[in-house]
Amino acid sequence: GQPLNTLSGGESQRLKLVKYLRAGANLKRNTSKSSIPDSGSSLILLDEPTTGLHKHDVKCLLAALQQIVDHGHSLIVIEHNLDVLKSADWIIELGPEAGSKGGRLVFQGSPAACAASAKTETGKYLARELESHQSLLAAENQANYGTKEVNGSSERELRILGAREHNLKNIDVSIPHYSLSVVTGVSGSGKSTLAFDIAFGEGQRRFMESMSPYARQFVEQLPRPDLDQLNGIQPTVAIEQRVTRGSRKSTVATITEVAQYLRLLYSRLGVPHNPDTGEPMLSQSAIELEKRLQSILRKPAVRKSEQLLLCSPVIRNRKGHHQPIANWIANHGYEMMRVDGEIILTEDFEKLDRYREHNIEIVIANLNSIRGAKAKIKSVLQEALLRGKGTALLLDDQEEIVSWLSTHRMDPRTGQALPELDPKDFSFNSSKGWCPTCRGHGRIYPWMREQLDDDELLKKSIGADASDDDESEEIIICPDCRGDRLNRTSRNVFLPLRANRWISLPQLLSLTPRALLNTLDRLKLDTRGKLIATDIVDQIRERLQFMDRVGLEYLSLDRTTQTLSGGEAQRIRLAAQLGSNLAGVLYILDEPSIGLHARDGDRLIDTLKSLRSKGNTLLVVEHDEAMMENADRIIDLGPGAGTQGGELIAEGTLGQLKRNRASLTGKYLKKGITHPIRGHHRKLPSRASDQNSWVELSGTNFRNLKNQSIRFPRERLIMVCGSSGAGKSSLVRDLLGNAAIYAIKAKKSNLSGKLFAKKGKPIEGEEGSILFAQLTGAHQFRSVLEVDQSPIGKTPRSTPATYLGVFDIIRQFFASLPEAKMRGYKPGRFSFNTPHGRCPTCSGAGRVKLEMSFMPDTYISCDKCKGRRYDAEIEDLLWNGKSIADVLKMSFEEAAKFFSFHTQLSGLMQLMVETGLGYIKLGQY
Repeated sequence: GQPLNTLSGGESQRLKLVKYLRAGANLKRNTSKSSIPDSGSSLILLDEPTTGLHKHDVKCLLAALQQIVDHGHSLIVIEHNLDVLKSADWIIELGPEAGSKGGRLVFQGSPAACAASAKTETGKYLARELESHQSLLAAENQANYGTKEVNGSSERELRILGAREHNLKNIDVSIPHYSLSVVTGVSGSGKSTLAFDIAFGEGQRRFMESMSPYARQFVEQLPRPDLDQLNGIQPTVAIEQRVTRGSRKSTVATITEVAQYLRLLYSRLGVPHNPDTGEPMLSQSAIELEKRLQSILRKPAVRKSEQLLLCSPVIRNRKGHHQPIANWIANHGYEMMRVDGEIILTEDFEKLDRYREHNIEIVIANLNSIRGAKAKIKSVLQEALLRGKGTALLLDDQEEIVSWLSTHRMDPRTGQALPELDPKDFSFNSSKGWCPTCRGHGRIYPWMREQLDDDELLKKSIGADASDDDESEEIIICPDCRGDRLNRTSRNVFLPLRANRWISLPQLLSLTPRALLNTLDRLKLDTRGKLIATDIVDQIRERLQFMDRVGLEYLSLDRTTQTLSGGEAQRIRLAAQLGSNLAGVLYILDEPSIGLHARDGDRLIDTLKSLRSKGNTLLVVEHDEAMMENADRIIDLGPGAGTQGGELIAEGTLGQLKRNRASLTGKYLKKGITHPIRGHHRKLPSRASDQNSWVELSGTNFRNLKNQSIRFPRERLIMVCGSSGAGKSSLVRDLLGNAAIYAIKAKKSNLSGKLFAKKGKPIEGEEGSILFAQLTGAHQFRSVLEVDQSPIGKTPRSTPATYLGVFDIIRQFFASLPEAKMRGYKPGRFSFNTPHGRCPTCSGAGRVKLEMSFMPDTYISCDKCKGRRYDAEIEDLLWNGKSIADVLKMSFEEAAKFFSFHTQLSGLMQLMVETGLGYIKLGQY
C-alpha cells in the first residue's frame, strides 16, 4: 500500500522492470505460435538500475535483465557497476574525460575485448576484475578496502589537527569511528571546547554547507573553528546538559512526543462520557436524532427564537484560505455559511488567512420556516447529517449553539451530543482543550491574579471577592480541573480497559513509562479499534521503552520539565535517540552520568554501548571512572584549567592513562582520594544528652516517601544518596528546605505538618496536603540557602563579575581616573548595558546572534569591538595599565593578583580560585 511518490528513483525504475518482465513473458508465449516476425519487441533504456542495491540484489537484477532480453527486447543500460558491465553483451565507452574533454567514442565491443585492450579507464578496471574475480560494490569506484588514507589520516577515525579554539594549544586528536571515546580532564581544561565547539560545531557548519544555495539564503554562515584541519567527520548530534526549555506546561510527555500520540489515540478511540451523569455517549441512529430534534423544537425558549438554523460542519480547525470549499457551497445552492462563528452570505465570502485555523459550517435550513412539516424537517436533517458526515448543530437567533446532533456521540438519556473529537481537544496548549480557568496550567499562579479584572471566570472559580486577593503569592490547584489541565469535556473522555474499567488522559499521564505501557496493553477494543491503536501504541512504545534503560523509569509522564535536572533532561533526549535507530552518527554527550547512582550508571553505559553497536560513534565528556573503564579510548586534557590547560596530556585506554605520570586524571584513578581528607571524622553528639544538636523530620508522606522519618546532626557534613528517583530531591529540596524556612520564620522548635500545610509555602502539586508529622530543631538555623544547578542570569549579558557584584567596584575605580573625571564619566559610563560607552554594533554584548531559522541560534564575535564590548573612547582609559575590557578578559586567578591591594575584591576572587573556578574570566559569556 505504499504510495508511488514515496519510492526512490531506483525503486521506481525496478518496479517498471517487473512490468516489462510480465509483458515479455506474454510476448514469448504469443510469438511461439506464429511464424510472423515479431514486431512487438522493445528498446528499453535504464539509468543506473543498481543504485542502492546490495550485491545479492544486483545478481537478481542481472537475471531479470537477461530474462527481458531472452523475451526479444533490447536494453540499453547506463551503468558503472563492474558486475553489470562484465555481464553485458556489448560495451560502448565514451570519454576520455568529462565536459569539454569528453564526448568521444573510445571503445565499443565485447567486455572481453575491452579488458584485453586495457587502454580505456573501463578496460583497466575490467581487466583487474576478470583476472582477480574480486567484485566491487555497486556504483563504486575501485579503492583499497580497509582504511583509506587522506593526508596521512584514516577515514575510520575523526582526525582533528592544530586545534586552537579557546584555550586549546594547537593539539592533534584522533577519535576512532564506531567507538566510545571519553574526553576527560580538570574543569576548564578544554573538554567542551574540543567536543562541542570543534567536533559538533564543525559538523553543523559542514551540514549547512551541504545544503542548496536556496536553503542557505535563509540561514547565516556558521563560523569555522580555529584549527588547521578536520577529516573523517560523521553527521553530528549533540545531547547536552541543558534543561529542556519550555513553558510551565512542558512535560515529560510533550518533550518525548508521547503526548501527541496519546491525543491522537483518545481522539480516535476515546469514548466521551457525560460530565454530569457519567454515562457513556453512544452512537445514535438517524431516527433517534429526528425524535431528539422534534423535542428541541417543542421547547419554549426555542419556539420564541426568531430563527433556528440547522448547520453542517465541513471544516474543523484547518488552516488555509478555503476558497474551494466556499465555491463548492455556492455551487450546491446554499445561500449562507458560518465562518469562524459568524453567519455570512455565501456570495460575500473572501479568502481567509491561510496560516490560521478556521471552522466553516453550511447553513442547511432555517427550521422555524418549516416548523410543523415533519417530512421536510426529516429531509433537511438527513441532508445536514450527510454534509456534516454524521454531525450537525443548531443555532438560535443570537447565533449561539443550541445543541449538537450526532450519529457518533450522544448521551441516550439527556440527548446531549458532541462534535467529532480532534487531537487538539486533548491539548492543554490549545484553547480547544485547556481548562478555561487555568488555561492549561493546572495551577493558579500569582501572575494570573493580576488579570482578575479581565477574567470573570477565574475570579469566580477562586472566589476572588476581597481586594487583597490580587496581591496573593499563593499557588493553588485549579479549582475547576483539579490539576488535570483539560476542560470538562476532554477530562471525561475515556479509553476502555479490560475488567470494565476506564481511564482518562490525565489519569494515564500520571503513570510512569512502564505502567503506561502496561495499561495500553490492557485496552479493550474491537477489530477496528485494534487496527487504529496498533500503529499509535507502537510509536508510544518506541519512545518510552528506552527510558528505563537510561535510569528514568521513575518519572511520571505529567512531570513538568522545569523540575527536571540537567542530567534527567539529557537522558530523556538520549532515550529518544535510542528509539530513532540511526546509524553512522557521531553522538556528543556532556557528562550523562551526572545525577546517576552507580547502579543506574551501569545501565547508562549499556545504553551507550547499544548506540555504539548500531554503528555510531560516541564522544563523551565525562569524569566517571566506570565510564572510562568501558571506553575504547580516553582523551585527557590539561594539565590545569583556562590558560594553564588546553594541552593533550594523554590518550589511550584506562590502563595507559594510569601509567602516564603526566596525567592528573591517571594519578587519581590509580591512587584515588584519601578518606577522610581531614584525617579523622567528626564526633557525633549524643542524642540523649544533646537533643539541640539534632534535627528530626518525622512521619514524612510526600510523593514516593511513605511514612519516613529522618534525623541529622547539626554542624556536620551530611550526604544524602540513593538511586535515581529514590526521593532525594523531594525530601531535601522540596520538603525539608521549605519546612525549615517556615520553622525559622515562625520560631517553631516543633513544627507540625498540619501548621505547615496551612501557613507554610505551598509545594506545587501538594497544596494543602499534610506532608509530615513534625519537624524539630530546625528553628535554630539562621537561614536556609539553596545552591542549585539552575542557570545564573536570564540574559546573555549576565557575567560572573556582574553576578558577584565585583563589577560595580571595578567601574568605580575607572570612574575615579582623572581623565574620566575630566570627561564627566560616572561609573554607569563603564557599563556595557548602557548606551554610552558600549560598542554600538553589538550593543555591548561582545557577540552578534545569528538567526539560524530551523536550527538553534548561534553567536559570533563582534567584528567591530572584537568581543571586547566597549567603544574606542572607553578603551583609551587605562587603570594600572589595563582598560576595563582588559579586566573583563582576566581570569579570577589573574584578577586576584591584580586587585591584591583591595581586601574585598581580592578576597572574593580568591574564593573563586579556591573553589576551582579561578580559570573563569570576569566577563565570560
